[in-house]
Amino acid sequence: MNLKYLWTALAALIFLNGCNQDESSTPSAVVEPTKTDVELLNEQEWDDNRVYVTKDNYILMKEANGTIPGIMKPCFVVNNAKEWPREDLSNADSYDLPRVDFRWDNGEFTNASSDEKAIYEARDKIWSIKTDGTDLRLVTDFLDVVPPRPHNRTVTVKMMRRSPNNRYLAWSNNVEKVIFDLETQESIVLGADRGHSQFLWAEDSSYLYFEDRAKYWKYELATGKTTQMDDEFHFSEVGVIYGGKRYVVSDFAVIVYDEKTNKRLYGIGYPQKTDANYERFMQGSKYSSEFKWKNKSISPEGKYVWGETTKYRVLINTETRDVLVETIDRKRKSQYRFFDVLGLNAEYVRSASAGSARQYKLTKDKKLFAQTQHWGQICSGHSATLSWLYNGFVNNGAFIKEGK
Repeated sequence: MNLKYLWTALAALIFLNGCNQDESSTPSAVVEPTKTDVELLNEQEWDDNRVYVTKDNYILMKEANGTIPGIMKPCFVVNNAKEWPREDLSNADSYDLPRVDFRWDNGEFTNASSDEKAIYEARDKIWSIKTDGTDLRLVTDFLDVVPPRPHNRTVTVKMMRRSPNNRYLAWSNNVEKVIFDLETQESIVLGADRGHSQFLWAEDSSYLYFEDRAKYWKYELATGKTTQMDDEFHFSEVGVIYGGKRYVVSDFAVIVYDEKTNKRLYGIGYPQKTDANYERFMQGSKYSSEFKWKNKSISPEGKYVWGETTKYRVLINTETRDVLVETIDRKRKSQYRFFDVLGLNAEYVRSASAGSARQYKLTKDKKLFAQTQHWGQICSGHSATLSWLYNGFVNNGAFIKEGK
């Protein structure tokens, strides 16, 4: 409840109690409640108009750049992460919009510092936020897995993938591969391999595919059973299971499998055999590197897949199998740039950066500039990256509420 209204309600209650007393009783003095540190801080005049959330953390409101003028967005300054609210699955208000997980070292890294708090703040942590830039939450600081130690403070988050039911977060760092349960606040260590990380959640969140020791594995949450997959099984760093299909986004194409039978259904890539670049692509590594997707993304239902090479950007509709392509040209406006995070049906997209959010509502033909918003949402620490969408079907997939 808003504190202003809390004090108003309390004053009204005291007044009513006074009216109900016997007329002969002696009126007692009303004692003003002691103000909190946060209230006292917010009573002060700040040059940047900051609003304190706790005594060490505050929010700055800044105008976003974009096609809609006057839109104000919060920029978060977190100097004490342990005081910041954590993501709470029971809080329905947090889930009325799609959300984004991301890594953020909210404190400044200082080599000379051995202070335990400074080490903790400078560590990577996993946070989440609504796609409209509100409701920042701390998801996990994974202290139960990698506790902070002086002179050994480096915990670099490499990847994170949220389960479709929002409850579980699979993440990896330099060594560990972990499932974090938001409901129990407990972690399950899946592996401890310094190699490549990949995660893919079941459509019903009942199991997780992951990569460890250059092998593919399946972990079942109900039983805790881990099974090695055979060599004919494939999944990818970017992918989704939806509608009984497994979408595997490789370096050059998207391949669709039947999840139950593991049967390969079809694949779509660029260049296709009918494309003028196909002959060049088939000449081997000398030219094929031009077509390798160094950045890629997929929409929550698997309908759209985006890939970016050194020379091209590609948007694939996996239902119609249409392939849209643009040649990267710095002299021309990009139509398929900043598609690192694809919303439902590719209605909205945003860049991978979490420190500075760049978000677009696309045109009907899936190009940029129907609506743009760009704002800095992180105002402390060193960096915030690796944005990954979850809760993507709510609000019909729209990243903002209508009229906002």
